[in-house]
Amino acid sequence: MKLSIHDRIRNAAGSQAVENVKARHTYLHGRADAAGEWANLWSRSDECSWAHAFGRMRGFDQVWYGSVTQYDKMAFENAIEMMDIYPETTGKDPRPLMEASVHTLVTDVIEVAADGKSARGSFITPGVIHSCLTPEKEKYCNVLWERYGSDFVCEDGEWKYLHEHVCPDILTRLDCFNWAAEEYARITAPVIEDAAPPTLGDPPPVTDPGPMHKPYSVLDKPQDTVPWPEPYETLDNHNTYTPFRS
Repeated sequence: MKLSIHDRIRNAAGSQAVENVKARHTYLHGRADAAGEWANLWSRSDECSWAHAFGRMRGFDQVWYGSVTQYDKMAFENAIEMMDIYPETTGKDPRPLMEASVHTLVTDVIEVAADGKSARGSFITPGVIHSCLTPEKEKYCNVLWERYGSDFVCEDGEWKYLHEHVCPDILTRLDCFNWAAEEYARITAPVIEDAAPPTLGDPPPVTDPGPMHKPYSVLDKPQDTVPWPEPYETLDNHNTYTPFRS
């Protein structure tokens, strides 16, 4: 597709703006500020969605309930429990006390639509989720590799998330387990062959139930759940990480 110089500059600026939105997500998620992310970075459209291996939440209300209400509930319950164990935490913001999610974004591929109204991005995020404040008074750290498939829309000149599909490939405890051997044992053991893959916490209510992605396995072929985007004209069901409902 041929674009004018004006449209090329517009789309180049859009690509940078989308990368900044993703980086802001990483920071806010790192300090467990779910309300800060969904209040400021997301479209309020009924078509917005957030998906993980367990399924897809659709519509802003359901996404907010699953990603903010439930998440903040865990943070505040954890903070109340920690006050008796670590009195010095009293009065602090309870959300970053729960955990630190460190997602390093690499190999991003971003395409802005020819019409300039949307953008699509694919990201790999090797990272860790760790905490030093636990009821057991022991540190823990989960190591994980995930892929993101993200759709963005430009609303009143500001870029917002519309869709996010998180695909967890590897999740295990750091320095405790051999994730490859653990996964091999999980798949090959007949009594737990159909066991659900590990997740972080209980899954929230979803409109589209999973599984939508399986952990990486030495026994299965690679999954291309969120392939990198190709150049496209406009956001539609042929160019999206979440099929539209209407």
